[in-house]
Amino acid sequence: MSGLIYQVAWIKALGLIFGHTLFAIATVLAVFMAGLAIGSAYIGRWRSHTTPVVLYAYTELLVAAAGILSLVGLRSVSWLYVKVYPDVVGLPLFLVAVRFFGAVAVLFVPTFLMGGTLPILARVISRNSDELGTRVSQLYWVNTLGAVVGTLVSGFILLPTVGLRGTIATAVALNVLSGFVAFKIPKSLHHQQVLENSDVVPSSPVVGPQPSFTPLLFLFAVVGCTAFIYEIAWTRLLSITVSSSTYAFTTMLAMFLAGIVLGSAFFRYFVGRSGKISLITFSRTQTWVGVAALSSLIMFHWILPVVPFVLRATHRTFGGLLLAQLIISSLTVLPVATIFGFAFPLVVALFAGAASASDTSSAIVGRAYAANTVGSIIGSLAAGFWLVPSLGSFRVIAAAAGMNLLLAAATSARRILPLTLNLLCLVAAVLVGSSSFLYNRSLLSLSTVLYGNDYQGRLSLNEVAATSDLVFAKDGINDSVAVSRSDNYVALRVNGKVDASTGDIRTQLLLGHLGAAFDPVPRRVLIIGFGSGMTVSAVARYPDVQRIDCVEIEPSVISAAPYLNSLNRDVLTDPRVHVIFDDARNFLLTTREKYDLIISEPSNPWIAGVATLFTDEFYAVVRRVLVPDGKFVQWVQSYSLAPADLKMVVATLVPHFGEVTLWRAAGPDLLLLARSDHAQFNFRRLRSLWQNRPLRDDFESIDVHEPEGLAAYYLLDDAALWKMSYGAPVNTDDRTLLEYHAPRTVLSSNLFETNQELINAFRGGPLPMNLESSDVSQALLAGSVTAIDLGDAITTGKFLGAVKSQPDSAAKDFVQGLFALTRGDFSDSKSLFESALSKDPSSLDATHWLAIAEHRGGDEASARAHVDEILRRSPNYLPALTDKMEFAVERNAWGIAVLAQLNRMAVMPDPPASEYCRLGAIWMKMFNTAEAEPVLVRGLTKDPYSYACHLQLGELYRETDRFPLARQHLEFVVRFYPDTNPTVFASLASVYLNLGDAKAADAVLRKGRRVFPEELKGIQSK
Repeated sequence: MSGLIYQVAWIKALGLIFGHTLFAIATVLAVFMAGLAIGSAYIGRWRSHTTPVVLYAYTELLVAAAGILSLVGLRSVSWLYVKVYPDVVGLPLFLVAVRFFGAVAVLFVPTFLMGGTLPILARVISRNSDELGTRVSQLYWVNTLGAVVGTLVSGFILLPTVGLRGTIATAVALNVLSGFVAFKIPKSLHHQQVLENSDVVPSSPVVGPQPSFTPLLFLFAVVGCTAFIYEIAWTRLLSITVSSSTYAFTTMLAMFLAGIVLGSAFFRYFVGRSGKISLITFSRTQTWVGVAALSSLIMFHWILPVVPFVLRATHRTFGGLLLAQLIISSLTVLPVATIFGFAFPLVVALFAGAASASDTSSAIVGRAYAANTVGSIIGSLAAGFWLVPSLGSFRVIAAAAGMNLLLAAATSARRILPLTLNLLCLVAAVLVGSSSFLYNRSLLSLSTVLYGNDYQGRLSLNEVAATSDLVFAKDGINDSVAVSRSDNYVALRVNGKVDASTGDIRTQLLLGHLGAAFDPVPRRVLIIGFGSGMTVSAVARYPDVQRIDCVEIEPSVISAAPYLNSLNRDVLTDPRVHVIFDDARNFLLTTREKYDLIISEPSNPWIAGVATLFTDEFYAVVRRVLVPDGKFVQWVQSYSLAPADLKMVVATLVPHFGEVTLWRAAGPDLLLLARSDHAQFNFRRLRSLWQNRPLRDDFESIDVHEPEGLAAYYLLDDAALWKMSYGAPVNTDDRTLLEYHAPRTVLSSNLFETNQELINAFRGGPLPMNLESSDVSQALLAGSVTAIDLGDAITTGKFLGAVKSQPDSAAKDFVQGLFALTRGDFSDSKSLFESALSKDPSSLDATHWLAIAEHRGGDEASARAHVDEILRRSPNYLPALTDKMEFAVERNAWGIAVLAQLNRMAVMPDPPASEYCRLGAIWMKMFNTAEAEPVLVRGLTKDPYSYACHLQLGELYRETDRFPLARQHLEFVVRFYPDTNPTVFASLASVYLNLGDAKAADAVLRKGRRVFPEELKGIQSK
């Protein structure tokens, strides 16, 4: 139990020092397991005059002492690592060596001692080879059961409640308790070991051919290798589908260990029933491992739907999420782990039969455990660094199954039937690994926890996965990365979750611009996380930025960048951009660089490791790396973060900076802007850059039409944040509370609204209190327009309330007219726009909005007259051309509409697909399919995923009896946009019937009725 508690705590602690890259974690894990292996082998063959129970007691106390010293060792290693790292950062081998020796300094002594406890206990409980296997199985399952408990207790209780140091202290206390209990064991038990210390191991229970010792060691090493390959590959695959929180990883590990408990316990029952074991028994275990692994892969598509079902049944609670993770883990890793648990005592018994006369039971167990552990080290390194990145986790599991089946064939004693069976299963492993049906990359790159219940649970998981097109997928070194596309939408998924997309444009652009738009000028910028590259590209818009360093933990994210160039604008070709592959904490902890601006993109602290970017120690390092007047921007989402956790993030950040302000972004996204001083806000810098067309286009795309309009995104000042977070706990490296709180609310609903209420309770005026007075008036007017465009009623109300105190002007009337229009007060808005025009008759914007107010108020003649007036003055004024087209569409004046749309497109430098679709739809309304078809086809060349163009073309081909073409386009719509239009299902069904496929027609109508149960009730195919 204490061993797993130590393992979890030490890996977490060293991860805070070395980072959370696979290279760093693998180094720590390899040292941990190597210590166990060496300790097992050395102590196992060490002959001592001390009785085994007393030796065990002393060993436990020594482990406790080493555990206490590890706390000092961790601090020393951290100090030394920071000092040495900058000198070896460009030398990978030296960097690995530094991490290796740092891990050795902390871990080797305690793991060496822990590795010796199993052989010592084997000496206590067994006296001859006849009982060694069964005795060790009992010892092994009890020991592993303690490991299960240690995993669950550390992950669910100790780390969240008592923190890292408290968790290690708990393990120390358990070691001390074990030691004193061992001292109290009656001495009557001790004398049993006299025979063990003096007699050699006698007869062997092994029947059939006697295997030699060295080949058995090799075989057991291979078993350990494949066991860890399975563990790593299944963990990666399940982290994509059932989430990557700390709780999820804890559940997966506990389930793997639970399987070992069951298998080892069953071995005792098996030997009791059969009496004998042989190499054939070992061969069969390997066959069953391969079969179990392949069966899990084959059934995986049918296993995954359990997740959304359980979540619906439990109302998306945290308990329901844990239950779903437990069920999926038990159906996938438990069968394989159970057979591995059976194999360990089996091989120990085979070792006993092959051992020399001088080998004691402890030596046999020690060497067996060491061989298995060495194989585990090799398997973990091979899987993490080579197999998973090269083949993908699904295929790695199939390959590992193939290794077990080869092992089974090699040890089948040349018997024809088992050999044939294993070879057939090996062929099945190849077929499973290469099957595009079973290896459905779209499905296996989708988080079933987050997206499995999309479309109100009316679509199957395969149908949900098919609603976007997977254009890139790769299992990287640290994460699995995918890019998916649909209509005017592209998304980057990391471990199954959308991390960046077209829907995040507002947030990711603002994340880059918020820190760069204000003085002082940021010359050197550090961005944590490349993501889609949108934030990096936003910062690159500023010509006075001299260098942009981006720290990205996963190289595959950069490999995905070309598929996201519509978002990142090929920013990687900018010579100022430098990508650094590293863990962000590790980089900040060790860098000697200084930055004017640091931007942190990761916003989901429920993901394992991300919460360490929200700790007190992290913010202290950020502050140290910034120049004296530097700025820090952090993205925080509020849709799955409890208000108490939002307060904790703020409470942790605000003490480290002179001023922290809160800004809104898209929807539930929030941005924290931390500045080192209390300098006044002003818009001088942004005004000076406003003629930079690419920069201005960025701001226009987020509804900032004037520099001062950025003020509409402001929410809370520093004083309000201090009040809001008063009394909240601090998130620290020792107690990363956020890491354990955030996963509990990841599926909760209404948190965005709850957090909004919290923030609104502390809001004051619409502008920062320290905004320069010369900017206040224009910020109120420009901010009002942006707030109205954002549809933020509370912010709009605050701005309009403040605008009333401003002097009369055309801009004031214009803003108030817009606000009246959003309220549906067309008469008032018309009067205000007319007043604005009386003060500024040249305003095209005021005339345009006056026309809209008149149109919505029913004064069609005046609206059209004002539109025509604008176009006489400015024929290329796009809003007026849009008014003309939309007004004509509403009154079915298709001739005027088509001319207006053609003029609109002529004004646009590069019309998007949506404009061609709109033009094609207008031609269709005029029954002019000859003009409509080429226009719609052109739209699809601009965007092959365009919903509107596919739908219009499908209907066009259906109406003109070109049914094969109609089927192609309507099938596309039904697949990618199943919940958009109920009539498309009936249209596609009629196409199938005309093609003579009644079965397909019936199937598509059944799907349509699942998605639209009311709308399609009783509807038959056309």
